[in-house]
Amino acid sequence: MTRSSTARELVPMVLEGRAQAASSLAMEALEKGAVAGTGTAAMEQATLAADLMLAQDCAEEAEDLYRQALTAAAAAPRGQVRVASCRNTGFLCLYQRRYGAAVASFARVVEDDAATLAQRVEALAGAALTHHALGRSDMAAAAMDDASARLSAAGPHDAADNAALRLFLRLVRIELSVQYAIRTNAVLADHIFWQSDSACTRAHHSDSDLACELRDGMATVAGHPLLARRLQYLLTLVQACMGHARALAPAHEHLSWLRRMHLAAAERQYRIEGALAAIVAHDAELARSLLEPLSGRQAEGPQRWNFELSYCRAKLCEMAGQNDECLRHYQRYAMESVMCLRNEVQKMPAVKVPNPRAGEARDEVELALPARYRRAYRYLLAQMDRADLSVREIAGHIGVSERAVQSAFRCYLGMTPIEVLRRSRIERIHDDLLQSEGCGSSVLETAARWGIRNRSTLVSSYRKHFRETPADTLARREPAPTRTA
Repeated sequence: MTRSSTARELVPMVLEGRAQAASSLAMEALEKGAVAGTGTAAMEQATLAADLMLAQDCAEEAEDLYRQALTAAAAAPRGQVRVASCRNTGFLCLYQRRYGAAVASFARVVEDDAATLAQRVEALAGAALTHHALGRSDMAAAAMDDASARLSAAGPHDAADNAALRLFLRLVRIELSVQYAIRTNAVLADHIFWQSDSACTRAHHSDSDLACELRDGMATVAGHPLLARRLQYLLTLVQACMGHARALAPAHEHLSWLRRMHLAAAERQYRIEGALAAIVAHDAELARSLLEPLSGRQAEGPQRWNFELSYCRAKLCEMAGQNDECLRHYQRYAMESVMCLRNEVQKMPAVKVPNPRAGEARDEVELALPARYRRAYRYLLAQMDRADLSVREIAGHIGVSERAVQSAFRCYLGMTPIEVLRRSRIERIHDDLLQSEGCGSSVLETAARWGIRNRSTLVSSYRKHFRETPADTLARREPAPTRTA
């Protein structure tokens, strides 16, 4: 929905659910050169094919196609390599459940001046889905509100595109609302991942309101089987949570359709959602049958953080009176959910990492690079406090030419090594200036610690990146707590 140009020719096939056929046609067109080898059209064609590969659980093929999209983006409007790199890394990380890196990547798209309105809206929706996956319902809602506000502020031009974007946001909101309603049902009150203060700060739709909204949505997308079937399945989940005894009867038919369409990632999600709704409806037999294909470790999927599967197993054991098994599964669920929050939330852009050299909060940049050049990026981060750090030295560290490093960074990040170095330094300076304690006695001393000693360079780069001066950042900094004797 958020795509333009040549990729739109494949959208009807996608909306019919024919992901495999659409991705095959896209790759065939790219191989034959039916789409111009470089530029926006080829970039979007390759990106769509990669997204469809993720839907089919073909992550390696998706990564190859994302790289092809970046190569094509070299001839697209200025800055699109950078935007496409962050966008693609964001969705790949979301698929892999690397949530911290996903949010950081989407944030870079939103902040990038080269990003189009559609790209920003899509990135904000991606950020909302990521926050939701971490139980941060309030932040997911804020991202969706931001996307809606940007769309409302857009002019009357491209009315058709804006209408498609509004429908896109409406469907994402429905998706998030239903997912939240299922997981916060009273029967699942021990699903502690969803009982945080963050998840409960906003008012949410009642089940009956959600059912009405789903029916309205189904009428709107009636001509698009993929969307209509998704809304229909969500409606069965809501109805099951409302106590409708036979609401989940079509569950296996929906799964059969997904298998025929080769949508493996969606099938796995449907099984977990259906099992949760079946547990709410006290239908242990159906829940068990939905989870059975996920019994092997490989069947759980290529992603990490499968704690909801452990939670479902714990609930089924509880329903069967198998207390020891219930405790074992629940302990695994609790441990993995805590590990998820500990590992992912600390990588969110808003979180300040105590050791800025670690670079953990920005590993989405590293993920976008080929393995060999990740070493160059790590060396850049480790040495960026040195004012004399050069591209030649970075290249020498990994045993390649200076030109090779320049080319790799431009191709995969849309920036030169010096631009990456400057941005990383500016971000560390910004982080230090926001700290209540421990920052330098002056802005220049703080900047000097990160290799920038020229005041005009500091101010111009800082203003370009944060749209404020270092003095403005200092003015926003919270004062250190007053110490009493």
